[in-house]
Amino acid sequence: MKPSRIALAAFAVLHVAARGVLAQDSPASQPLDPFAAVRLEGPAVAAPAEFSAAPAAPAAYRGGPRLDAVRYRPRYRDGYRERSGGYVHSSPAQIHAGFFDPEGNGATSFAIGFRGGPAVDEHIQLGFGADWYHKSESRREVQGTTFQGGQPVTVTRVLARASSNLFPFQAYLQVSGGDNLSVIPYFGVAGEYQVLLLSATDYQTGADFDATFGGWGWQVWGGAALPLSGRSRMFGEVFVNNGDVERDVDDPASGVTFRESVNADGVGMRFGLSWGF
Repeated sequence: MKPSRIALAAFAVLHVAARGVLAQDSPASQPLDPFAAVRLEGPAVAAPAEFSAAPAAPAAYRGGPRLDAVRYRPRYRDGYRERSGGYVHSSPAQIHAGFFDPEGNGATSFAIGFRGGPAVDEHIQLGFGADWYHKSESRREVQGTTFQGGQPVTVTRVLARASSNLFPFQAYLQVSGGDNLSVIPYFGVAGEYQVLLLSATDYQTGADFDATFGGWGWQVWGGAALPLSGRSRMFGEVFVNNGDVERDVDDPASGVTFRESVNADGVGMRFGLSWGF
């Protein structure tokens, strides 16, 4: 055997031995080399360049075999949405409108409001909200009928007018079904502080009445949401409001303090749009 061929064979043996030692010293940091086992029959054959310097695997995947033809991407957790669905650390919010029907003979109120807050996990949300229930009433008296352009016109006189504005400020807990459902049921409960503004005018006597009432209460609701494209939902819900609002009134004549209260109980419905899931 010629000296040049002996030298080439010895160089190939040393090269293979050195790569084996490195692989034993740091198995987690070295990629697999498909040309590590070179057969020493005839002249030594060098490994192709594209396999001789394969990049190291990312730290999250070291410690096992790696295929260079496969791209590795970590799964995001701890505050990021996973590709399988659901949300973590998001803050869903909603706006809604509907009606509120108080107990007794009062007129139905128009209702509008919002809710929002952080999601503890996929099923539980904590947050704050506020609603506005508005209604107005008037007492009229028919004075007669006239004709304008051949059309009968009823003439009335407004005797009195009154309006009320109820503002429930809430801290709530809401539990809902999973994101994989086509229709997502949910229910919630809230503790609230309610403020009621009452105003009235008697046009016969010219007397005016304005008062502000306040008090604690609670509210529960249940409904269903229809997921839309993206991170939004349409929903409808039924709710029950409960609580009394009160105020203290001093009688200047007797010096006695009286307490007036208004019952704020009632039921209603709300419809709206929620987003941020």
